[in-house]
Amino acid sequence: MMLRRQLPTPNFQLPTCGRWFGAGLIAVLVAAGSSVAAQDTTAVPAARFVGTWVGTQAWAIKDPPPGASRDQPVTLEIQLVEGKLTGMMKPFFGGEDGATIVDATIVGEELRATAVVGRPRTPTAGRGRGGGGGFKDATKIAFVFRADGVKMTGTADVQMGDVPWMKFSYDLGKKRSRY
Repeated sequence: MMLRRQLPTPNFQLPTCGRWFGAGLIAVLVAAGSSVAAQDTTAVPAARFVGTWVGTQAWAIKDPPPGASRDQPVTLEIQLVEGKLTGMMKPFFGGEDGATIVDATIVGEELRATAVVGRPRTPTAGRGRGGGGGFKDATKIAFVFRADGVKMTGTADVQMGDVPWMKFSYDLGKKRSRY
């Protein structure tokens, strides 16, 4: 005896649990679509971040190193050059080398920038004694800043290689020129 396979008819309906699953899936897709449409994807203009900012850098970790000063004065200079934000923060790590912004993007109301300690090196540049890279080559800095008029706050996450190392917070004000 041969069994015939039953094909669905035009009036075929999903079992009750399948109907609930289908209705739930449609509701989730509609809700997800409306939330994506509701997000504001416009970024603030780069001009909001351009200028000279002065303020303090503070440790943003539970136990800062012994002898570390609580707040350190810093200056952050940001320029818009050929449509790209660049800049430098001095001092950084307490040294005069500073941190140079090598890549920056504006996401919503935030400036997100990656930086290196000192000046960026070319791959063919000499590495000093021994020829190997020092701590500066392995150090990555991820800045996030929010500007509101003449005030700007932010953070810096510092990594040595791929290992989180230090964290700083910033409270800055726009430097005004004298007339």
